[in-house]
Amino acid sequence: MPSGARSNEERVKAEWMDEATALAWRRWHDKSERFWSELTDAMLGIALLEPGHRVLDLASGTGDPALTFAPLVEPGRIVLTDLSPQMVKIARENADRAGVRNASFEVADAHALHYPDSSFDRVTCRLGVMYFWDCGKALREVRRVLKPGGIAAFAAWGAPERNEYIDAALAPFKARSPMPEPAPDTPQPYRFCKPGSLGAELTAAGFTGVDEETRNLRLAWPGPAEELWRRLYEVSAPLRPYFDSFAPQEREAAAREAVANLSKLSKGGEVSARADIVLASACR
Repeated sequence: MPSGARSNEERVKAEWMDEATALAWRRWHDKSERFWSELTDAMLGIALLEPGHRVLDLASGTGDPALTFAPLVEPGRIVLTDLSPQMVKIARENADRAGVRNASFEVADAHALHYPDSSFDRVTCRLGVMYFWDCGKALREVRRVLKPGGIAAFAAWGAPERNEYIDAALAPFKARSPMPEPAPDTPQPYRFCKPGSLGAELTAAGFTGVDEETRNLRLAWPGPAEELWRRLYEVSAPLRPYFDSFAPQEREAAAREAVANLSKLSKGGEVSARADIVLASACR
């Protein structure tokens, strides 16, 4: 493995396998599920889940949206996977709490899936594909474990300037010190924001029937702006080093301004923002 790819792998694992990150996702799970509800519906629209399907969900985190998908495929099953054992443990707890019985839970790496060829009718991944450190290898693995005619469905962040939520939160920090520019084709949130880039990766991995579109969706946080800011800081592992690069007093001032910006999007007890989301599906 090239040294650059190795360092990307180590960075992603350090960010997302951190215990504090997993505990934050647990803390905010229920409200986050509501926050992402339009995105979950959009994923359902491209995954075309049916009763009896066997589904593999990648980067499942604490269980959303896979636990929403599970009842739709009964008597089929869904396998929730994540790099982080802590995330998988929390997802299992959330499934027990929700009464989901047709799900299983495994620690798994998308780059080396431990499933036989043609094991799944569907593979889903919401806001995780951007962090595959060797995207071509991971997507070839996804294609391998799909049954012939099976569908893989992905969601990724669209253009950052079209994301009211992130723009409102980051603007006060960027005004003080610009964010470092990521190297090309490295794991980061906006890796596939350029139209056609995710579809091109799927085509290169051997998929057929590739379909990519960008939709502007509503993200509605069921609570005050202060809460949404705190959640962003706690769960967004790739952004936390940037936030923490500021001196404490400066960081606190920027955070207050971020809350003020998010408050402008607040109405009726929720913060409502629009964001571009890239949706892509493909067949084996």
